[in-house]
Amino acid sequence: MQKGSTLVWVALGVVAASCSGPPPGTPLAPVAPNADAAAVAPGSEPGSEPGWTGITEPNEVIEARRALMTEVETLMKPVDGFIVGEPADAATLRANAAAIEPMLLALPHLFPPTTNLFDPDAHDPPTTALPTIWQRFPAFQTFAESAERAAAALAMSEDGEPLREASARLRASCDACHAAFMKPYTPPVVTEEDKEFDFESVLPPQ
Repeated sequence: MQKGSTLVWVALGVVAASCSGPPPGTPLAPVAPNADAAAVAPGSEPGSEPGWTGITEPNEVIEARRALMTEVETLMKPVDGFIVGEPADAATLRANAAAIEPMLLALPHLFPPTTNLFDPDAHDPPTTALPTIWQRFPAFQTFAESAERAAAALAMSEDGEPLREASARLRASCDACHAAFMKPYTPPVVTEEDKEFDFESVLPPQ
């Protein structure tokens, strides 16, 4: 758990770095009421200062969100088991949901456009996040917010059937987001060529 927690703190640190503004004390340029919301202080244009990790280190941001989601799925394991009838400790389920909620709050901020690096032709693409995320980013945010609310509801659920129903809603929220915005897992298929391959030809002699 210590390693997982470290990865989560790294991921959340990337969020803070990516979303932080100019250093304290930097004077801000006056912004008109209808000015572009992306306006920044002079000299703080994207990529001009440390902290714009979405631009300078997109692969690190991808790794951060991967670590975050790996930890979420680890915390979801007892929830998933409980949904299908396995025994589970109610306090653990609520604690896991309480830990998942802020992770889902941070999640959309780990998808700057520079991390839109999905390659449909690659066997192992650098990310399984589909371009649909950036084509429909408001929808993606809505899915994430829905899952966050489901996690918060589970964290406050009472024992028994309310806990099971809240667990199922959280899993459904996660699955809906994955179905819309994540490359589906395709299990490997054994072909006739695989069956006929001469493995002994590549093995060292006995």
